[in-house]
Amino acid sequence: MRRSLLLLVLLALTVGACDTNTAPGPLLFGGVEVTATGDATLAVEGGQLIVSGLDGNRSGGFTLPGRPTRVDVDIAPLAVPPGGRFGARVTDDSGLEVASLFTEAGASGLLDFRFNFADLAGLSSAVIRYRLAGRVVFQGELDLSSRRGARLAGSGGSGTGGPGSTHVIRDGGKYIVVADADEQGGRQRDGCSGFLMTPPHPFEIEFPDPICTDWVEIEPVLQTTMPEGQVAVTARGVGRFVVRELAVTGAN
Repeated sequence: MRRSLLLLVLLALTVGACDTNTAPGPLLFGGVEVTATGDATLAVEGGQLIVSGLDGNRSGGFTLPGRPTRVDVDIAPLAVPPGGRFGARVTDDSGLEVASLFTEAGASGLLDFRFNFADLAGLSSAVIRYRLAGRVVFQGELDLSSRRGARLAGSGGSGTGGPGSTHVIRDGGKYIVVADADEQGGRQRDGCSGFLMTPPHPFEIEFPDPICTDWVEIEPVLQTTMPEGQVAVTARGVGRFVVRELAVTGAN
């Protein structure tokens, strides 16, 4: 009896020492309540949020509470496999996608930076910016007026690299979505530690060589105000990804 009791005590101590917290419902990470979506399983281990269960065609991630004005998600460098995707999306109260940016990997291994915006009155174009160390190294405005429908979609260019941080910024009634490379990821390509990007059509004819950037930003050009929405970070086919830090501002 004493031996069994001692074994139970040791087991309890071992479980407590793992610094692991999982829950089927909302889970607290960095003072923010996150909720799993799709096929994802959430766990907090060693001060990091582990999002797993996304092998093969499985997809999911987590949503954040309220309708924040800014979300910054710092993830460990992530290699998106062919057929996989990683990004952030904003949906309104009815579930309609308001804004999103995903890095999708094709069979060639190149990442395609796909974006979507709701087809709102007054939205006819989107500005693409590539930044390196804060400096704009490319900027172009894509005409979306011929793409009327439920959503206005396009590509922010294609290239190589590993996504790091993601940012969703609500600024002046519009959402700006950003993919940010992690310079500490160790993925050096031709001296570039971020993304090596070719701008989207029709700008690619002006750039015979890829552009080194650590920040790809998609901003809609609006006459009106986008609805405030819920932000989700989501992926498909990546196996798992690790969130190192999460900052949410103005979750009303």
